[in-house]
Amino acid sequence: MPDSAAPDASPRQGQAPQPHSVISATMFRAYDIRGIAGEDLTDDSIYLIGLAIGSYAIEFANPMLYFGADARLSSPALAASLKRGLLDAGCDIIDLGIVPTPLVYFATHTGACSSGVMLTASHNPANYNGIKIVRSRACLTAEQIQGIRERTLAIEAGQYQGFTGRQGSLTTHDMNGDYIARVCADVKLDRRLRVVVDCGNAVPGVLAPALFSGLGCEVMPMFCDLDGHFPNHHPDPTVASNLDSLISEVRTRQADLGVALDGDGDRVILVTDKGRIIDTDRLLMLLVQHILPHYDHPNVVFDVKCSNLLAGEIARHGGLPVMSRSGHSFMKQMMHETDAVVGGEFSAHVFIKDRWFGYDDGFYVAARFLEILAAGTLTADAMLQSLPQSVVTPELRIDVDESRKFELMRRISQLASFPQARISLLDGVRADFADGWGLIRASNTTPALLLRFEAGNPQSLHAIEDLFRRLLKQVDPQLDFSIPRQSLYTS
Repeated sequence: MPDSAAPDASPRQGQAPQPHSVISATMFRAYDIRGIAGEDLTDDSIYLIGLAIGSYAIEFANPMLYFGADARLSSPALAASLKRGLLDAGCDIIDLGIVPTPLVYFATHTGACSSGVMLTASHNPANYNGIKIVRSRACLTAEQIQGIRERTLAIEAGQYQGFTGRQGSLTTHDMNGDYIARVCADVKLDRRLRVVVDCGNAVPGVLAPALFSGLGCEVMPMFCDLDGHFPNHHPDPTVASNLDSLISEVRTRQADLGVALDGDGDRVILVTDKGRIIDTDRLLMLLVQHILPHYDHPNVVFDVKCSNLLAGEIARHGGLPVMSRSGHSFMKQMMHETDAVVGGEFSAHVFIKDRWFGYDDGFYVAARFLEILAAGTLTADAMLQSLPQSVVTPELRIDVDESRKFELMRRISQLASFPQARISLLDGVRADFADGWGLIRASNTTPALLLRFEAGNPQSLHAIEDLFRRLLKQVDPQLDFSIPRQSLYTS
């Protein structure tokens, strides 16, 4: 697992150079590896990637790795080839089986070794798969991911001579019981709550019903049986339409809370008893109220897509707001650098260091919110309505070719000029005005540009939208976005 420097050239000893690479460059993203199963990720390509990851693990004295896989249709075959590459590189594997990503994170913090590999495409459609890598309890940087790409290409070309010749060993271990016991020992509910849990037919279904039952909740499971076709909805709870069934069930069953987990369980979206979605920046405001009083001026990390009201709430409760780039690995790096006690990005990754380990874990975040809910007298909806209000858009999307999106963002950044705003180029272009803000950035995981707007009133919001629309037209007259007026909401 590479350091920030690009590695020396590398492939298997004796392997002939390949005239046509099977390695797709677009798979190697800012913080993980992700592509279409059967096209980008094949038995051959993922085996080579396994060799590269394994060789780095040996090089950096991490010869033992936890391994987990999600429940996608492509996962069994890809997992077999990926493990074969890791074993041939000389790594010893502790196979956790079909588990959510937080189980691999948990294992690296509490188990026999501190590094791991998770086969998952998270919230992507059914035809995708991917790899998340943990080295010494930390995610890899973008440079380290590119280091793996370079080594994979070198192995494919027969140029890497660093393999030890050792064959790794494979053992299995069930970590689910340990995880449930640890969460239930940490989180205590003062009263029994009725909870609808939607796992989207993805891998969180192996854990969620048992965990929330263990906490003492009355659990009403939805789509918790594993089905890699995702027949009910894509396992991405940040898309509002994917929450329609959950919202309906919460209202019909008069539940206290709805919990929607994403495809690998590291992200969570909560729905109030009235069926309102709790955006992650709002969830972070509620967590801040209960966590920060236990610390002396703690740091709280949030990404560029979060409400500008969040910083005020953090300061009001004695914390120090820290803005970060979007992306779970960037967030975790900033959490570590600032020793933050809690953090969150708008795309539903929440990181709790208070009483926990600081990684993104949708199960634990939901459990901590349930603890807060059970300890008070307000309903989840009343808690949400008690927060400062603004007019906001959901995250908006402009589909662009993967090969164009970063060049488009470079040109947008060069041309961005908003004299009345404070401009941040931390991640894309964010312009903060006196009465609102706008953001455009390139998605790290999909072929798209993403936008979001917030203001104190609809008129100010529309004025900021128009400024961004004009900027886009300067770059490419075909670039445009539309905001159905019903999608504007007060939060």
